[in-house]
Amino acid sequence: MTTRAAVYLRISRDDQATGLAVERQRADCLAIITARGWELVGEYVDNAVSASKRTTKRPDYDRMVAAYEAGAFEALVCYDLDRLTRQPRQLEDWIDAAEERGLVLVTASGEADLATDNGRMFARMKATIARAEIERKGARQRRANLQRIESGKPAPGRRRYGYELDGVNPRPAEAAVVRRMFEHVAAGGSLRSIARALEDEAVDPAPGRSWSTGRIRYILKNPTYSGEVHSFGSALPSDVLVPIIERTLAEEVRAILADESRLTTPGPAPRHLGSGLASCGVCGGLMFNLAKAYRCKADSAHPTITKERLDTRLRGEVALAFLASGGSLSEERSDTTVAPLVAALEKNDRAARATAEDRDEGLLSPKAARARLIELRVERVAIEQRLSSARVERSASSVLADVAHELLAGDDMTPAKFFGDMTAAVAARFETLDLDRQRDTVRALLDVTVNPGRDPRRVVVWHKVVTKLNPESALAVDIVGEGESRGPGDRSNRRPARATV
Repeated sequence: MTTRAAVYLRISRDDQATGLAVERQRADCLAIITARGWELVGEYVDNAVSASKRTTKRPDYDRMVAAYEAGAFEALVCYDLDRLTRQPRQLEDWIDAAEERGLVLVTASGEADLATDNGRMFARMKATIARAEIERKGARQRRANLQRIESGKPAPGRRRYGYELDGVNPRPAEAAVVRRMFEHVAAGGSLRSIARALEDEAVDPAPGRSWSTGRIRYILKNPTYSGEVHSFGSALPSDVLVPIIERTLAEEVRAILADESRLTTPGPAPRHLGSGLASCGVCGGLMFNLAKAYRCKADSAHPTITKERLDTRLRGEVALAFLASGGSLSEERSDTTVAPLVAALEKNDRAARATAEDRDEGLLSPKAARARLIELRVERVAIEQRLSSARVERSASSVLADVAHELLAGDDMTPAKFFGDMTAAVAARFETLDLDRQRDTVRALLDVTVNPGRDPRRVVVWHKVVTKLNPESALAVDIVGEGESRGPGDRSNRRPARATV
């Protein structure tokens, strides 16, 4: 009966992706099979895959093990033992196979003969020595990396996006993209919107990479871009590394990403302006798009409104807010920052944990601890509200500042007869912005409630920033439709005062 043989080929690195080293191994291994008159029944190749770490997956190695367990072959040929494995534990599995099931393991170097005690001893010694060398090499590499960090240089590795191969000097075109990411998020933009913009503009993400939100988050949280290097979990300033981002901007963006109260949407990206931005006038729940209409999910009998009607209303109200603001919304707010508020949240958390620990250790009575925790919770809610307001307000101001300047520059007073045309122009420009920015702006400027019924006044809009547009103000301009109202839900029956337009 002809012996069935399999070949296993592996190389740790193939920088040129030519596979030539594997081809050389294949030629030598096939020569052995031919010389012994064996039948080749399987070939398993892991090109550019390391065998040094147990955690590294070797797909073809795993397939080969499964095939042997299924009885697919009786002989295994590889170029050298260290091509098969560098793990003493894995080697013992193959030794067991040779002793218990008669596996014939042959290497092109002629060093392995697991059928004899001397051969097994040699194989174990070689695997142990190889493992020791790997550990020594790792220790030397870690010490070299630490020395680089201590000298202000980043640890070696794959070229970092935004920097040249030396890891120190910025690559101008990519550095501009990195700056754009930081500025986008600092202005209130989402990771999803900047990722989509870079994809749409076909910005080169570097070979083998893509613009995912995870990758952008990694870049934004990496202190290298602000001229710092990693050292045992800390970031140390470097005199060698050329920063791409100012440290103050980087710290602000990292604070935004660390903010637990920050709104995130891990699921599918919103595709409709008003989805989740209007509240049900019956139960207070949010309304979402379903079959070309926004509906309350709590009950099918709760309010419903067509997508076109609500989205048009929202765009009109945003435009009206900018036109009626007297230019106050056309100025970007540089003094609005989330970093101090995030720091306040962290301080609040530390105080709450300390209070709970004191209670558990008997240093504070349960009654006193409860009172303190309630006080801290009230403080936290207030900070979270300010944080949310600061973020979306800054987003709105930075997004639409150029729109307001373009349409209102030089006008101290807007003539009433042109008000409708200008409102339509601002609304049209607003619609050209990416959806994330539109939604952030609506969230910053408006509270929207949809009440039951068919009366146009059931859509109640309350202006959070340009409050003079609300019912009790002297000026409220109805530019959307006869009878529509502004104000919180309990004001839905009030008709807004309106200027003649």
